[in-house]
Amino acid sequence: MKTERKSVWIIAAVGLLVALSLWAVSQLRFNYDFEAFFPQNDPATDFYLAHRDKFESDLDYFIVVLENNKGVFDSSFLAKVDALNDSLKKIEYINDCVGPTQLMDVVKDPVFGGFFQSPWLDYRNPGGYGIDSTHIYGIGQWVGIFFSPDGKSVAINMKHEQGLAVKKCDVLYENIQKTVGAFQFDGVHLIGRAKGQKLLVELMIKELLMFVGLCLVCTVIFLYIAFRSFWGIVIPAAVVFLSILFTMAFMQVLGKDIDVMVTIMPTILFVVGMSDSVHVLTKYMNELREGNDPRTALKKALKSIRLATFLTAVTTAIGFLTLIFSSIQPISDFGLYTSVGVLLAYGLTFTLLPAMILVIKPTQMHVYAMREDFWTKRLHRFFAFVLRRRKWIIVGAALAVGVSFWGISMIKVDNLMLEDLRDNNPLKQDFNFMDEKFIGCRPFELSVTLKSSADITDMATLEELDRLDGYLRKEYGVGALFSWCEMVKSANRTLNGGDDTYRRIPADEAEMQQIVKYAKSKQAQTLVKLVYNKESKTLRVTGRLPDKGRKYYEQKNAQLNDFLKKDFNHLQATTLTGTAMLMDINNAYLVDNTILDLFLSILVIGLVMGVVYKSWRMVPMTIIPNLLPLIVIGGLMGFLGIPLKVSTSIVFNIAFGIAVDDTVHFLARVRTLGMEGYTRIYAVKRTFMTTGKAMIVTGLILTAGFSTLIFSEFLGTFYIGFLISLTLLVAIIMELTITPLLLIWSKPKKKEDKRVKC
Repeated sequence: MKTERKSVWIIAAVGLLVALSLWAVSQLRFNYDFEAFFPQNDPATDFYLAHRDKFESDLDYFIVVLENNKGVFDSSFLAKVDALNDSLKKIEYINDCVGPTQLMDVVKDPVFGGFFQSPWLDYRNPGGYGIDSTHIYGIGQWVGIFFSPDGKSVAINMKHEQGLAVKKCDVLYENIQKTVGAFQFDGVHLIGRAKGQKLLVELMIKELLMFVGLCLVCTVIFLYIAFRSFWGIVIPAAVVFLSILFTMAFMQVLGKDIDVMVTIMPTILFVVGMSDSVHVLTKYMNELREGNDPRTALKKALKSIRLATFLTAVTTAIGFLTLIFSSIQPISDFGLYTSVGVLLAYGLTFTLLPAMILVIKPTQMHVYAMREDFWTKRLHRFFAFVLRRRKWIIVGAALAVGVSFWGISMIKVDNLMLEDLRDNNPLKQDFNFMDEKFIGCRPFELSVTLKSSADITDMATLEELDRLDGYLRKEYGVGALFSWCEMVKSANRTLNGGDDTYRRIPADEAEMQQIVKYAKSKQAQTLVKLVYNKESKTLRVTGRLPDKGRKYYEQKNAQLNDFLKKDFNHLQATTLTGTAMLMDINNAYLVDNTILDLFLSILVIGLVMGVVYKSWRMVPMTIIPNLLPLIVIGGLMGFLGIPLKVSTSIVFNIAFGIAVDDTVHFLARVRTLGMEGYTRIYAVKRTFMTTGKAMIVTGLILTAGFSTLIFSEFLGTFYIGFLISLTLLVAIIMELTITPLLLIWSKPKKKEDKRVKC
């Protein structure tokens, strides 16, 4: 009665925590902060933030692309484009909005001296379309920015207020979408940070619900197969659901929002947290099968596996916890909170689970335990197969590892800005459209610091800057290039009656002085401040690029650095920066640290096993069966052409921390039987018959649970699900073949008790 009373109090206390946690979770917000993926506490990030403060963000823009199948030089189409341009200007938070019909050529009147504006494209005069199109495409200045090269699309380019918060971005995108929707075009593409954040948050909410639902279905199926009992499903599920609830409440207390990484955390906790519950219930039913009453069976089950389950919780938590060293904040947070959730699941397994069994007294589980076990004969046959084919198993494993190392040598390291979305995602399709039909959406930012003796109006300095601009445009591929030198050349053309031959740097000091005077005007100063900071003598060169991947631009950057080493006497320093550059740096950091983090995880887990069991023999026994699946999956990545990047690099730490759980249970059970005086081969066989069932059930639950992630539209989530589920499937095979053989071959030298023989 005393034990049942304590169980009631435990359930009541958990119920109170549930009520408080539900309130806390209701306060959580979904968020997709693009800047959270910048490398933290890194000089490159600090430099970019300082650069942004001097000038402006390279992401605070919005582009509306409009298609016309008949071609853009169509009067009715251009009239609608102009009307839309006027409507977009009125939207809140829009600072600047220019489309092809309102793109003006500013020219100084050679006779009267004043400035006047004329449109590059006079849409009201269809008779002049031929001359206008020849002029636009002949000069090419605005092709790829306002006009597509194929002449079937135009773009309205906008800038909005700097650093808009998420809610304001949502309002901005909704208003743009509503405004554009009022017009009828053959095709519309909307591109901008405001849209990206809005759609990604909606996708995160949708996928979080989908993953939890799919994972629940898979878990129910496997738990029913294992225990054939209503309570055999409800009790483990309750433990895991509450561990997820408490973890998310803990997140809210610490002020953490739900981001793209957190959306997969419930699925991971659901399948990982289920492991201890399955092992406890399996052992409990084995004790019932041996004739113990429910209370005694529960007591023996908890006592016999408490160390093993503690170690599995610790090793799994370590696997996730090593991610906190990541320079990417969302991944670091994911590692921290998931490890907390794993430990909470362990705590509930040894408090709530036994309390529920004692209070509910599930008779169905007792009845099912008394029946002939489905697993016994099959596991006995498989164990005999392993012993008979031991040489072939080792040869097969060695061959698989050898082939896998070949595959690993083929792994590519690369990433794109929007690689995390499938190609059929509307956001990705719009992004790809800009790459194919216009100049692209990848930001380019270059900071140029002049020497103290240099001056931006000096002819020699201008010549060097012009040479740099020319290289960036022709060799690097920068489009929509905007710089001080470009402003000077445009001003020179403006001051010379719009003559295109004057679109060059000044030929002499007299021309330069006219430009300097023009640059001091109020209208020109607004633009000058976007490319030159007088206090730091820093120039900004900006533009856009197609997103061809990190490896491609690493080569371009190396070539640019070589170019800048030659004959530049007025430039003090040049630094590539910007959001795209930071994303590339971040991916490089994470990929470079993959092996180090995995080594740290292996080292810590190996030390824990060696210290707890006071035997260094346990270290290779723990590591080898779980390192082999990682090698196999690494080889598979190489053969399938799956690149190493943020999403795939974290797979190895997670998979190792999870896969090692079954090894710990297996080793712990063999050690316990050995201490009771059984021979090593009998201990291995007995463990294979009992713990083997739990290993298979938990392995299948884990594999099925992670497999649900392959339905994600986020490719990062897809790869996590695909690769980890494959790793765990291979790990099950290794645990049931390699681990028993290693244990048999490495039996202690001291004489064992021979009273029980295999």
